[in-house]
Formats: sequence, C-alpha cells, structure tokens
Amino acid sequence: MSLAAAVAILMAGNLRPSQAAALAPTYGQILIAGGYGVSGDLSSVELYAPGSDSFATTPPAMNAAREYHTAAVITLGPNAGKVLLAGGLSDRTLASTELYDPAANTFAVGPKLNAARDHHTATVISSGPNAGKILLAGGEDRNYGMISLASTELYDPVANKFLVGPTMNDARYAHTAIVIASGPNAGRILLAGGDNTAYGALISTELYDPASNKFAVGPKMNAARFGHTAMVIATGPNAGKILLAGGFDGNEYSNDSLSSTEIYDPAAGKIVIGPTLNAGRRFHTATEIASGPNAGKILIAGGLSNRGPLASTEIYDPTANKFVVGPNMNFARDHHTATTIASGPNAGKILMAGGDDIIGDTKLISTELYDPVANKFTPGHPMNAARAFDTATQLPPSPSRATIAGSR
Repeated sequence: MSLAAAVAILMAGNLRPSQAAALAPTYGQILIAGGYGVSGDLSSVELYAPGSDSFATTPPAMNAAREYHTAAVITLGPNAGKVLLAGGLSDRTLASTELYDPAANTFAVGPKLNAARDHHTATVISSGPNAGKILLAGGEDRNYGMISLASTELYDPVANKFLVGPTMNDARYAHTAIVIASGPNAGRILLAGGDNTAYGALISTELYDPASNKFAVGPKMNAARFGHTAMVIATGPNAGKILLAGGFDGNEYSNDSLSSTEIYDPAAGKIVIGPTLNAGRRFHTATEIASGPNAGKILIAGGLSNRGPLASTEIYDPTANKFVVGPNMNFARDHHTATTIASGPNAGKILMAGGDDIIGDTKLISTELYDPVANKFTPGHPMNAARAFDTATQLPPSPSRATIAGSR
C-alpha cells in the first residue's frame, strides 16, 4: 500500500493514527527496545530519528515485554535488514522472539528458541558455511530456579528458524561474545567470562569455529569477570586485538567492580594483562569513537562501582595503550546503551540512553550525546519512557544495506 493510499484510508476513519505511523520506514534510525521501566518490564520501544534529533511519539510495541534480551540485524535471506529480538526476561525467562521490520515499522512474532534464555549473547557469524546465521549462546533460565546455560542455537535467516547449536565448554551468562578480526582465528567468535550459577564468575574463554560449528577451549583470562565489555581495537600497535575491560569478579564480600583489563592477541592466541582503568566499573558501555581527533579510540562510559552508578568516562588510547580520563556525563548511569549515530547532523556522535542512576531503583528517561570533536557531553532529547536493561540497534540506512549493529 502506498503512503498516499494509507493517508486516504486514515482520512476516511478506517485506520488509527498509530497504525498509519507504522507505515513510515525507519531506515537509518536507532531502535531502542524493551527493558525495565518504572512499572516493570516494557514492551514499548523508542525510535531515535537522527535528522530531527528526537524520539518518535507513536512507535510500535513489541509482542512481549522483555529485558536482558538480545537484538541483532539480519544480514541475508528474505528478512535481511530486519532486527531479530530474542529471549529475555519478563515474569519468566522467554523463549519467544520477534522480528522488527524497518520498512513497515512493525513487529512480527518470530520462531521460538529451543531454550528460554536471558542474559545471553547474539552474534552474526561472518564466515564459513554458517555465514549470516546468528549464534545465540548461553544465558540463564529462571523458569526452574536459576540455571546458567551451556547450550547454543543458530538462527537461520533463510529458513527463519532456530537450529540447535553446539554446546559450550562452560555454562555462562552475562559474558561477552565478539568476532575475531585478524590472525589465525579470524572469523571465529571469542566468548569470554560470564557468571555461572554453580561456580560463580568465570575466568575461562572459548572459541566458536564457524567452519566446524564447534567450540574449543580458549586461553584463560587473568581475572574472572562478568558484566564487562569486549571491543576490537581498531588502530595502533594493538590493532585487531580485543580489549576486555572491567566487570565484576563475583566477590560478595568486597563487592568491588574491577579496574583491570585484558587484551586478547589473536595472532598469539593468548590473553595478556592490559592497562588499568581509572575507575572500577561493571555494566558500563564501550564504544569505538568514529570521528574527530579521538577517532579509533574507545569510549568507556558510566557503569556501576561499589559506591553506585558512575557519571565518569575514560578513553582508551590504542597508540599509547592506556586510559585517559574523559569528560563526565550529565547523569550517572549503568545498564544503559551507547550507539554511534550513523547519519544526520549528529553523525559520529554517540547516543547514551537510559539506564539506572540508583542501584535497583530509578530508571532514566534522559539521553545525552557525546561529541567526539569537542570531547564533551550535551543533554539529548528525553525518551518517551524511562528504561534500563534494554537494547539499542542502529538500523540499516536502506533495505539493500543491512549492517551488523546492536548494543546493550
């Protein structure tokens, strides 16, 4: 149906305004979905329009409320360009999924997972016979107690269904998963750390091989950690290596967030101790700076310390291999999202949205923009709902240019 025809039906009184809005494409916008708000788990979403620097007032809603879910852009098949939102937590751990279509601005029920899971990871496979499929790994199932999962599954975008994947060597949730960009393990996925309900924080890693569709034990980290971040270093002498930063070691007595970092060397296949953060933090964000004098550096923002949420940030300099103090955000926040804006007048800036500002209590409706040229934060347009534990996904710029994007 053309937009003109839709408007004609609306004028005739046969279509509600919210349905008409659902016909407008949202390519290039940022989809912020679900999370936990002031009254519980959310099915609502936000759409950030970079051209107007604002959030849509009548976005669609998901079919189910969910937090601690995953979101990944589908890169091939009949659903290319759509976003797969999978699992998560509501009153129970969910096995349901849904597909967001930016062409129609609507959600459709997706295929069910083979196992209910929250706090898992979702990673687009970049090479091998399963290239384009999405690996969902680990997580937690709270339906029968609190059980950490070693199971995985593969989303097949051509068949639009989930296949049972290989079993990991360790059950883990709140871990990281990232595609290795260089070296003999290029294309493999490094899964690091996480928590295990039986053993606590994990020091182990493993490598998913997309050619054999198997997991192999990876090098051990120097510290057990979960709630950390993982980023590929883009420039400098450590280019192609992976920076694992912060997190929590599960020590309930000290309750200290970690200031330590580690660097995975894909050429040597080992992990070495990295530079120390200026502040211990967990459930923070890590985002590559795309432009300006700090291009190629990594912005570490917010997170939770043993004294509460942080407004502080720091910038990892890959040339000097050290962290320098960054500008403070306007609000302390943890469990927020950080997404690089791809287009519009704020292209290259980083949108920080929502999160917690008091442990287990207040959720934020505020956003702010990190300007990489000025190296400072400015207040952004508020969202329509306060939320934390949600996902933020940069939508493809057009139907033919599906990009791998997504952050938590």
